[in-house]
Amino acid sequence: MPSLLDKLRLKTTVDCDTLDAEVAASLGPFVDCTSNQAIAYFEIQRDRHQDLLRHAATTAREVHPAMNELSSVSLEALAVEIVMVKLLLLLVPHLTGNVHVQINPFDSYSTERMVNGAQRIVGIFQHVDTTFDTLRICIKIPSTWEGLQACKQLEEMGIKTLATTLFCLEQAALAGSSGCTFIAPYVNELRVHIEDG
Repeated sequence: MPSLLDKLRLKTTVDCDTLDAEVAASLGPFVDCTSNQAIAYFEIQRDRHQDLLRHAATTAREVHPAMNELSSVSLEALAVEIVMVKLLLLLVPHLTGNVHVQINPFDSYSTERMVNGAQRIVGIFQHVDTTFDTLRICIKIPSTWEGLQACKQLEEMGIKTLATTLFCLEQAALAGSSGCTFIAPYVNELRVHIEDG
């Protein structure tokens, strides 16, 4: 008996919005997989990722000098990007399309930092898995004015972009004129709260 998900796959493409490889394995295959820092934060809380976290920290310490020369990045921010890449690579066997990686949200108002961050993420994929096809990477960029300028530059470099946190038709039109490969319209307010403690 086909599931509702199976029926949905007959009419549309289905992406996943998780960094849980077990979900992707049990419900996949999916086309694309999206991620952001909040999704990664909640996923790395699981005990099964302790080795992954240690390895990401080691990798960050190894590559930080070279990556920092290309674009200013803290060791901690680099480690977070490496964790996101490593988590996404665990899902790749259950995907037929792209992996979507969000740039650091603190860079949302600097075109230069977003472009550098996107290039760094592509470099991390190349460092962590030399066999991964980097044409499958899509960088999620906030739909600020600076972000859409970054999208335009990245698309011209051959790096796919997705305009995210897009709340109005004007942002969608600007994302289209910037050449974004994808847009992610939001139909409700964001409710992501990460509290200390």
